[in-house]
Amino acid sequence: MVIIHLTSTLGGGGAEQMVLQLAKQSNAVHKTIVVSLSNTLIALEKRFKDHNIEYHLLGVNSFKNKSLLNGLRQFKSLIKDYEDVVIHCHMYHAALFGMLYKLRHPKSKLVFTLHSNMLEFASRRLLLFLTKSLRFKDIIFSPKGQKWYLKSNAEIISNGVNFEDFDFGERRHSTSVFNFLFIGRISHEKSPHRLIECAQQLIEQNISNFKIHFVGDGILKDAIREDVKNRNLENHVTLHGFQHDIKPFLAEAHCLVLPSLWEGMPVVIIEAAASKLPVIATPVGSIPDFLNDANAYISELNNFHQAMFNVYENYDLALQKSAKLYSEIESQFEIKNVFAKHLSVYEKSLKN
Repeated sequence: MVIIHLTSTLGGGGAEQMVLQLAKQSNAVHKTIVVSLSNTLIALEKRFKDHNIEYHLLGVNSFKNKSLLNGLRQFKSLIKDYEDVVIHCHMYHAALFGMLYKLRHPKSKLVFTLHSNMLEFASRRLLLFLTKSLRFKDIIFSPKGQKWYLKSNAEIISNGVNFEDFDFGERRHSTSVFNFLFIGRISHEKSPHRLIECAQQLIEQNISNFKIHFVGDGILKDAIREDVKNRNLENHVTLHGFQHDIKPFLAEAHCLVLPSLWEGMPVVIIEAAASKLPVIATPVGSIPDFLNDANAYISELNNFHQAMFNVYENYDLALQKSAKLYSEIESQFEIKNVFAKHLSVYEKSLKN
């Protein structure tokens, strides 16, 4: 079997992180190639090199010019000599590219993961619905991912990580600085400005010995930095930019915060759970299928600061919740088990 992971970018988002995790698992036993449509966001390039995973950048910057045709020709040349090829498309544009390829090469086997429970444009939802016959399976993370445009084709498989990589030992409430941690793209759907407001609200509640650490990059980074400056919050908010290794941040944090407007099933939540880090998240995407008030803190945006206050004030309870979350999801989200389920789908597609 040859497994092709076709992705929109090799940026540092959760979808790309999941591509890396799956490729690491399969690379030891099956020919594995990662192909990115874009060559502009290659934040994970070093990690693919470190794990000897073959990857290619097609340079498709538009679906309306000759770069698309060049990309399709280049993609064909990459896989034309292989048999038993499964193309796993990650994110919308990769699925669109994969389906265009299949129209010319109808024997191609396509599997698709959207990596979100939200598509902003109705036209894209309709297109995915009308083209379901081109895809063998659509992988969703939980029952909440069964949207009308994916439903009949769906196979439920969660994201995953290697839990052994995130054993950082016992956590304690720091008497000096309490570290809230945000990891992700600093863009509209993640509501980063809400965390700046939360910092202001915590100070108004007489909590001053805390920091909010932003790990990631994105189009709102400069706006967040300006907001921090205007509110005189430089001592409480730090922007670290994109980091190749997030483990030191998870190890030093007291709580993960993710005030998203929409999600699929964020890999960073699984990483936090694997490291027994308390989690505060909004009830979006597949998050409520796994997190609840017994094992985490589920909060709407308008009350997000109160959840942060509660974790700070009663950290022992927060740690009890994180231990419960760990015990509940360890087996399901362990990457070896997650990959085994993907592999089963790939094998079935070749028999179809």
